[in-house]
Amino acid sequence: MTVLEDRIAMADDNGELTLDALFGSLERTTPEGYKVDIVEGTVFMSPQRDTHWEIILDIVEQLRTKYPRRHVKSDVRIDYPGHLNGFATDVTLVSEAAAKDSKGLWSCRDVEFVAEVISKGTAANYYGPKKTA
Repeated sequence: MTVLEDRIAMADDNGELTLDALFGSLERTTPEGYKVDIVEGTVFMSPQRDTHWEIILDIVEQLRTKYPRRHVKSDVRIDYPGHLNGFATDVTLVSEAAAKDSKGLWSCRDVEFVAEVISKGTAANYYGPKKTA
């Protein structure tokens, strides 16, 4: 399937974009080594670098001293309230009672902690629209 076919299929759906449709299309086209967030319908792609991962790992290792592995997530899509807000935060801690929904996603109501590792190049997104959402 080509990008054009994907766009046509999305447009023919019912005229309404959904996070599932957006993420589905992006999963096929996002270059390896990039992370995708959708904030109020706008797609943000950020490259993942070694330093970025090392900081994430440091945070995860600290959380793991207190919380079971199954509660600590990284780069896992979670849909948030508002118009087309789907984030794959660098580190997310979900509650002990958390369970995936029928679509296999974690609920934002179960999120107890998030951490984002930012750079000068991505700061505007994280301190602006993403923080607001």
